Amino acid sequence: MKIGLVGEAPNDTQSIKNLLEKKYSKEKFNFFFMLNNINGSMLDNDKITGLLRKEFEFEKPDLVILIRDLDSLYNDFDKRVERQKFFSKSNSVINKRGIRLLHIFEIEALILSDIKTFNNIYNTNIEPIENVSLIKEPKEFLKKYTKKYTESDNPDIFKILDFEETLSCQYFKNFIKKFDRLIASSSI
Repeated sequence: MKIGLVGEAPNDTQSIKNLLEKKYSKEKFNFFFMLNNINGSMLDNDKITGLLRKEFEFEKPDLVILIRDLDSLYNDFDKRVERQKFFSKSNSVINKRGIRLLHIFEIEALILSDIKTFNNIYNTNIEPIENVSLIKEPKEFLKKYTKKYTESDNPDIFKILDFEETLSCQYFKNFIKKFDRLIASSSI
């Protein structure tokens, strides 16, 4: 199954690819990057939507994971509406073969869900967090505990995160359930 990844930053899409490949074998799933040089809010540009359509037609993926950060907590209705516009517009140009992965607040919430791994890498002692989706600015939260951490470390961190631990992050668990249903049905 050929699965495209569209995200705000190369580190984010590489991180998600590394994490998903822990569960979904490379023999059955080919995760690849789309819109490689497009970052952040550039994804909201109508011209980029046209590029997504062209790349979709050329690559012919079975499914496209559309990855964005909410940059807010889930209860921020205006931000959710803003991101929904991106998902709807993008999904319409890829023949409704998209699935959204909306990080609450940002992708670093997934690192917080397996804080033991982060603690081991950076020799920190951060206590487990019950609901990582309630942490404002998780990237800054992690940086508060060590100056060694940067976002460019994420792809390597995601290679060693415990996939099962990341499912303690509710939005990611919901995404995986929906993703599993889509690939099981094969009629995306």
